[in-house]
Amino acid sequence: MTDRTAQLSPKSTPRGAQDTGLLSNVDFAMLGIHDFAYVREVPSNEEDSEEMVFGVFTADGTHIASFDSHAVANAAIRQHDMEPRAVH
Repeated sequence: MTDRTAQLSPKSTPRGAQDTGLLSNVDFAMLGIHDFAYVREVPSNEEDSEEMVFGVFTADGTHIASFDSHAVANAAIRQHDMEPRAVH
C-alpha cells in the first residue's frame, strides 16, 4: 500500500481541511484483504451433488476454502490470523 501521508507537510493542509486523496482506489480496495475473511454458503464443487458447504472468502471476494460447517470455517479463519466478519 502506498503511503502518501509522507508526501504531505503539516503546513500544506489547512487545519480542519480533509485530504481525500490519501488512498488510491486500488489501495482502498486492498484495505483489509489479508486481515478479514467472511463465510457464506455455496454449492459443493463435487459433480452430481446438490450439497451446500461453507465457503471462506477474502475481503475482495476470493474463494480460499470450503468446509462442512460454519463453526469449522470460522475456526480456520482465526487459525490463519484473520478476523471473521459478517456480511449481509
